[in-house]
Amino acid sequence: MRAAAGFVIVVALAGCATPKPDTYSERVILLPNRDGRPSAVIVTRAGREEKLAAPYESIEVAAGRQRRAEIAQDQIEVRYGEVLQAQPARPFTYTLFFNMATTELTPQSKAALDEVREKIRAFPAAQAVVIGHTDRVGTMENNDALSLRRASAIRDMLIELGIARAAIEVVGRGERELLVPTLDGVAEERNRRVEIKLR
Repeated sequence: MRAAAGFVIVVALAGCATPKPDTYSERVILLPNRDGRPSAVIVTRAGREEKLAAPYESIEVAAGRQRRAEIAQDQIEVRYGEVLQAQPARPFTYTLFFNMATTELTPQSKAALDEVREKIRAFPAAQAVVIGHTDRVGTMENNDALSLRRASAIRDMLIELGIARAAIEVVGRGERELLVPTLDGVAEERNRRVEIKLR
């Protein structure tokens, strides 16, 4: 089975040699993406491929025969609600921006901290990579050190939110990975940032 995007429920019932009518030994259901993006999955069985591309489409195997079906959204919630609730939060990346030559967040990034904190709380056993960046003002050595200090400041915030220090990797990239390419010495606020990659 190959998933292009989206979330899929796969159900396999062991020990069902002869399923009763309206029962199945396998079922694959395509669920919609939470952000509304289109998704698809290709199901391969006995050398045959079928594509599910519409939300709530499914392929079921009953009494050795494969058939397509569409499952109502309310049935999904009744049958698989506990499974869906148990799913871990999806990985996300968030970028915070800094005032020039400091580890102080810009007013806009400070205002976004509550949203970031809420997303982080959805990860009960989170692992994070925190990557610090700078613009091209200053020397390479100073920017390497500044980017690491920025990443370390955000790491400390993540620790306060309950993420274990050992689960956070901190990296300083200095001016090597510019979000907006500039000449040396140019102050570009979008390059003064930290990326939080959480999973």
